[in-house]
Amino acid sequence: MRNRRDNDGGHGGAPALVMTGVTRSYGRRRQRVRALDGVDVTLPRGSFTAVMGPSGSGKSTLLQCAVGLDRPSGGSVRLGGDELTRMGGRALTRLRRERVGFVFQSFNLLPALTAEQNVRLPLRLAGGGAGRADRARAVDALSRVGLGDRARSRPAELSGGQQQRVALARALITKPELICADEPTGALDPATAEHVLALLRTSVDTSGATVLMVTHDPVAATYADRVLFLAEGRVVEELAETGGWEPGAAAAARIAARMRSLAGRAGAGAGRGAGPVAAGPAGVGPGAPAGAAGAYASEVAV
Repeated sequence: MRNRRDNDGGHGGAPALVMTGVTRSYGRRRQRVRALDGVDVTLPRGSFTAVMGPSGSGKSTLLQCAVGLDRPSGGSVRLGGDELTRMGGRALTRLRRERVGFVFQSFNLLPALTAEQNVRLPLRLAGGGAGRADRARAVDALSRVGLGDRARSRPAELSGGQQQRVALARALITKPELICADEPTGALDPATAEHVLALLRTSVDTSGATVLMVTHDPVAATYADRVLFLAEGRVVEELAETGGWEPGAAAAARIAARMRSLAGRAGAGAGRGAGPVAAGPAGVGPGAPAGAAGAYASEVAV
């Protein structure tokens, strides 16, 4: 693990997110697909959790259910003490705009807006963002990710890494209770990916943010406090810093070995024709939702 705080001050109080017995199924009868199968997850405030697993293990479905982009078939999801499964669509949209930050592999920046305007977008959607103080706040957020001098640049004028840092500044500007990062380094080169991951880590260590990150990259997972492994819609293992996490390459190798083991098990299960298989990142089977990035993009576009 990297650049940790020496105290546990960010982990006190009520958890940021609690998922209890969460299930999610798609389709009907013989076509029914079970994406999540009784998932229990608790995210302490000020923590960084990575979620990994083979393709189709339910990672993206877990993230979508965690913030109300997809509605669980059963179980409970509480964000900051509020039960999401009882909320209507408008209330969930307002909750995401005000209390959740998103970082996606595809950046999801609006091409006609400058970097500063993209960062201010969550404030505008919440009914503000037009004043001088909000513009200064956006520039400050860009400065914290090293892009204070690119505030007037449009996405096409920025590199992929710079665009992802703009997306991170946008995610942080509302000081959200939860930051959801879905493969945030999937489109980046290793050096740029390391920079973005370090910024996510810093948001936890210095600002007390809570991060939930879906990733396939063992190196990215080493920036987290713990790693949850999913298989067939269930949390099957957890690796945590408190359990004797090795530094750097040793940690990545340990995570990669566990991923190979889970992928092998998933392949063997498919070969035997065993039970329903969990949905992939974009959902599988009738009624599966679009990915989280697409759902979020549709919200910010209106």
